[in-house]
Amino acid sequence: MRKTCGNVLDNLKGDCYEILVQDCVPVLKKFAEQGRTFDYVINDLTAVPISTAPEEDSTWEFLRLILDLSIRVLRPSGKYFTQGNCANLTDALSEYEKLLGRLSCKVDFSKEVVCVPSYMELWVFYTIWKK
Repeated sequence: MRKTCGNVLDNLKGDCYEILVQDCVPVLKKFAEQGRTFDYVINDLTAVPISTAPEEDSTWEFLRLILDLSIRVLRPSGKYFTQGNCANLTDALSEYEKLLGRLSCKVDFSKEVVCVPSYMELWVFYTIWKK
């Protein structure tokens, strides 16, 4: 990714940041148990599932787990950033926004719809924070 990021990823740890390249579930569970909190959590793990069918419940439950853990480690003023999915997938995006209302703590959100040239379509990105 050097052409895109330059030397930014040469050091995974600096004075005020650390980039972890690991499975997020055990890391987030550990941080939550330790009471560690963060200003920002950036999720580039998964998009909103395309399907809202019952057979895809495990995908939605996995997404809920990631959201719950991520929100738990946010500072009160912290922000969680994630991609949604294609702006045309209105049912799936609506289901995602309903899911935000069923997390273990109350959250609010904003969303931006932007053109992602490499996707060749409009894509929805979310910012989520604790109420």
